[in-house]
Amino acid sequence: MDRIYPDQRIVSDRTIDSHVKKLRRKIEAVSPDQSLIQSVYGVGYRFEPSGD
Repeated sequence: MDRIYPDQRIVSDRTIDSHVKKLRRKIEAVSPDQSLIQSVYGVGYRFEPSGD
């Protein structure tokens, strides 16, 4: 969170989840067969681009 918001604003964990959810929807609209953003339990998220 500190890397994403370096200006010390107050941001909840749910804010990041909301942004990721919106990104997933946009990616799915363009390429419904790809799941590029993976949830990593206890860590956060991981972006895994396909090897295409």
